[in-house]
Amino acid sequence: MWQEKAADVPARASTEPLLASTVFSFAYLVKGDGMARSYRSTGPRHAWIAGGLCFLVSANSLQAQTDPPPTPPPLSGQQANDGPVSDGSEGVPESFTRAAAIDWALRNNPDLAAFRQQHGIAMAAVIIAKTYPFNPVWTNKLFAVNGPESAGITNRLAMEQRISIDVEVRHQRRYRRQAACAALSRTDWEILNQELLLAMRVIRAFDNALYQRDKLQLAEESLRLQQSAAEQVDKLVKGGILRGPDNAILARSEVDTFSIAVNTARSVQARAESDLRAALGLRNEAIHVAGALSPTPTVDDAQNLVQEALDRRPDLQARQAALHEAEGRLRLAIADRFGNPNIGPDYEYNETRANFLGMQMTVPLPVFNKHRGEILQREAERNRAALDLRSTETLIQQQVYAALSRLNTARATVEMYQTRVLPHLEESVKDMERLFLEGGGDLLRVINLRAKLLQARGGQLDALYELRQGYNDLAAAVADPTLTLDAAAGGPAP
Repeated sequence: MWQEKAADVPARASTEPLLASTVFSFAYLVKGDGMARSYRSTGPRHAWIAGGLCFLVSANSLQAQTDPPPTPPPLSGQQANDGPVSDGSEGVPESFTRAAAIDWALRNNPDLAAFRQQHGIAMAAVIIAKTYPFNPVWTNKLFAVNGPESAGITNRLAMEQRISIDVEVRHQRRYRRQAACAALSRTDWEILNQELLLAMRVIRAFDNALYQRDKLQLAEESLRLQQSAAEQVDKLVKGGILRGPDNAILARSEVDTFSIAVNTARSVQARAESDLRAALGLRNEAIHVAGALSPTPTVDDAQNLVQEALDRRPDLQARQAALHEAEGRLRLAIADRFGNPNIGPDYEYNETRANFLGMQMTVPLPVFNKHRGEILQREAERNRAALDLRSTETLIQQQVYAALSRLNTARATVEMYQTRVLPHLEESVKDMERLFLEGGGDLLRVINLRAKLLQARGGQLDALYELRQGYNDLAAAVADPTLTLDAAAGGPAP
């Protein structure tokens, strides 16, 4: 009964009634040397026998704990030499590139440093799982003996010595270790996933800081051009070339509008730098980002990218480890449904100085409770883990295709700005300025056309930022942040 395989248990466990534990005890005691005669013994012999019994059971229980702790799964490169989070004494670089920002965040982000401590907790759980969960119990009973002389009492102090321990006979320790090792593997994959999420958070914050920096520069350039145009209008009005003060009033009002736009751009840039500073684990240090919102060449083969994502994504590996963990917990619940027998040696020394030496066993009777509810819970957890794994696989494929679609759309928009919109506007501005200098054009139209050119440059920045976000989505989908890095910084070569 105790040797049946765990694989054969679930089919019967679901049909067995709810049972409760009823315990019975039996002791097979041999009187004297195995026959009906008794013999007398002295006190030292009692101590020697009791000591031998203690040594026998203690050696048996210690043997279950002699296995070395398991070797944990390999950690990510950052975890292998992970130390305490930086206290700010390390000098902040004068400027950050994308690669330098990722490296700094992985070494100094306090949230990631705290999450990495989950590995130690999971490793301790493995050691707990490998440790035999029960200790031997020593029972010592002393009885004062009184009675008539006809009772043959020769010893006024009877005693009973018993040592017992719960014995796991259905491979519970194996299943417990399986669940704990799977939990350790899941924890390590979750740590790696947090590192990936932090890297992508840093890259997105870095690109946003670049984007807001360029937007601020464009707003400042627009303000300078509008101020220059307003000064030219004033000169033309004073010179009598333009009639009426309405043109000068309109030009000055545009200067105020562009001044407000510059202040707004500065505020947005400050928020972008604050987000990057938080991702890097900095407090209030000044940071400078180096780089540009330039497109990065990448492979667009959807099938290869999907397969690469399924092989690399740490959250998918964590789901697989969670499924193994749930299976181990299910096997453990099935193995524990009958309880464990309690066995051990038993020694008695009675009032007639007779010695009794034998074994005692206590076995729970699963009459009312076989823990069917716990088994059903573990089965539901296993089924949920399997469904989560399937859902994650589907989500990864959806993310890869969505990132490629966004990337292609943004790439077409950037190409339109670079090949059509900006060249046409730049040519139109030159033609209009030439006409104005020749005396056949209107200054306000020149100013309006310049504003459209600046607006188109802003639209190009938006398109480049959208293109970078497409690359970031693809890098996150395939778990490869290097797809967003320039070739000089360790990214993919063109």
